[in-house]
Amino acid sequence: MAPQALLGRLSRFPVSVVVTVVAGVLVVSARMAHAEPDFPHHPPVACLALVAVALTTVLAERSLGSLRTLVIGVGAPALAVLGTLATVSIGAAFGEAHAEFAVGQPLFAPSIVAAALLGAATAAMPTQHRWRTRTALWTVVLTLVLFAGHGSDLARALATLLGTAAGVVVVRRASSPETRTTRDAVRARTLVVSALIALGAGTLVTLVVPDPDGVLSVFVDAMSDRSVVVVGVLLLCAAWLVHRGRPAGFALATGVLVVLTVVLVDVFVIEPMRSDAVHWQGLGLDALEWQVTLLGAWLVPAAVLLAVLGLHGRLVRKRFRAAGPCRDDLVEMLRDGDAGTLGHMGTWRGNATWTHPGGLGAVAYRVRGDVALTVSDPACAAADRAAVLAAFTAFCERNGWVPAFTSVHEPVREILVAEGWSALPVGVESVLDVTAFDLRGKKRQDLRTASNRADREGVRDEWTTFGALDDTRRAEVEAICTRWAADRRLPEMGFTLGGFRELDDPDVRLMLAVAPDGHVTAVTSWLPVYEHGTLTGYTLDVMRRGEDGMPGVMEFLIARTALRARDAGLTTISLSGTPLAAHAGAGSLVARGSMLLARVLEPVYGFRSLQRFKEKFGARHEPLWIVVPTALHVPRVARALASAYVPGLRPKHLWALRQAHRGTAASRS
Repeated sequence: MAPQALLGRLSRFPVSVVVTVVAGVLVVSARMAHAEPDFPHHPPVACLALVAVALTTVLAERSLGSLRTLVIGVGAPALAVLGTLATVSIGAAFGEAHAEFAVGQPLFAPSIVAAALLGAATAAMPTQHRWRTRTALWTVVLTLVLFAGHGSDLARALATLLGTAAGVVVVRRASSPETRTTRDAVRARTLVVSALIALGAGTLVTLVVPDPDGVLSVFVDAMSDRSVVVVGVLLLCAAWLVHRGRPAGFALATGVLVVLTVVLVDVFVIEPMRSDAVHWQGLGLDALEWQVTLLGAWLVPAAVLLAVLGLHGRLVRKRFRAAGPCRDDLVEMLRDGDAGTLGHMGTWRGNATWTHPGGLGAVAYRVRGDVALTVSDPACAAADRAAVLAAFTAFCERNGWVPAFTSVHEPVREILVAEGWSALPVGVESVLDVTAFDLRGKKRQDLRTASNRADREGVRDEWTTFGALDDTRRAEVEAICTRWAADRRLPEMGFTLGGFRELDDPDVRLMLAVAPDGHVTAVTSWLPVYEHGTLTGYTLDVMRRGEDGMPGVMEFLIARTALRARDAGLTTISLSGTPLAAHAGAGSLVARGSMLLARVLEPVYGFRSLQRFKEKFGARHEPLWIVVPTALHVPRVARALASAYVPGLRPKHLWALRQAHRGTAASRS
């Protein structure tokens, strides 16, 4: 980048430049050892605080502008420090113990500025990121207030509150009804996980913060340092497992909280009463405050325990009620709504159906582990798509599942990405406009050749359904499909790739290649595509060629289907999606990864060959995406996808894949 361009870009963020320079000077100077009052002898913590100030200033200035960032970054901490000073002074005047302890302590810390700016910047974030960031920020802030209890911790909490409020006023973002619904649905889980993190991290904080004086810092008085570490680590592990919806997390949290509650009750209630250490001294402020502190020390973990048990029971009930699929509802909404070209795949066995409480639409999904994989776009009207997506997300959150919208088209991706979701390419769909389709032109030479050969050899096409076939034809179709699957070195893929059992559906049409003697030599199946109650086209699913099928028989069947669709007044046929085919909208790194995986699986599944085959028809390419809440969910979703597509994958199949690569290399040489 040219120096002039760099200077021009930096001039757009003057506050960030100044703050970064000042923070850098403080980091390399001796003053950094006293930059964070809670850690006066820990320079690394002070460095982290200054780095946080610089980063949050950059974030806020990009989101809110320079002037607003400067006003909030100076005004919110200043008001917070003044408010804390007034609170401490008034409390000390009345003899409040924590206030007396805070008198004379430094109230300002660089992290106060960082907390205020981050709270303000969240107002400009997408919904998903905004609530996750605020939850994490307030969990940290309140943990320090309750366990460390220093004056600067209270000032940090006030600055966070003021900064968040200022950001809301500045941005004035109005939450949509579906956003509020989603937020209400995930609130219980979020609060429980945050409470577990606060308890776990708070107990650990008391070991490193000098002179902890928070109302919950008395935890350490009931346990040894080693016990404090064990309890803190176990609670953090439980929070992580509960966040992922694992039953082990609820069991671990319950066990630790039961033990912790019993120990605290014994130390602070039972033991003092046994030793006659409890004496009534009236309701003076000191006595009342101390009793409330001791009572809270064991009531807080007890309350969190009840919340954990309540959330677990709620999730179990919700999962039980959500277990039953409802195919009829989905079929009806597929016909009346706009589910796209892949919608009918949601009716296949193995999928469950969720319907919107208000009847706006339905979503077909399949649960693998703790991930709910949807089957393409929701079945609903385009105007209701955002509301259906938000409500299904809330449904998944209540059940402890990570929602993963799989093989969705661009409109769904746009809605979710605007809310802060992460989108990754998973393939390309080839869609053919049949209104002007014919076999003329150089690009369709292969299609003409296949059609002419079929006419010469007496091969005819037959448009039918599986239910209309006699027993002999059914056996022939089954033999072709099962032989193809048996020849694969790896198990036949499923989920959004159909097989023989998906042919037995009255809504699915078959296009068969029939030899002159009447036996079937090739099979294709076509899924219906509806839009607002009208049949608009078909989507190709199964393509199977018998041993005696003529060369080019698939080109012949697809071309004849396109001509039939055109003559019937339909608009499009889809050649379905090609998994792992990179497209223009994909990032370079992800595209290279998809191409690499497609190359690895090519000897068995032939994804690249399939894409080259579809190029013959001159169809347009539409990208297919998988959209997940955050990029951190990608590994879990990838494992779920592998389990859904190839549920019977075993180590022996990987060895077979290696042998297939060796065989391919040998044939080339």
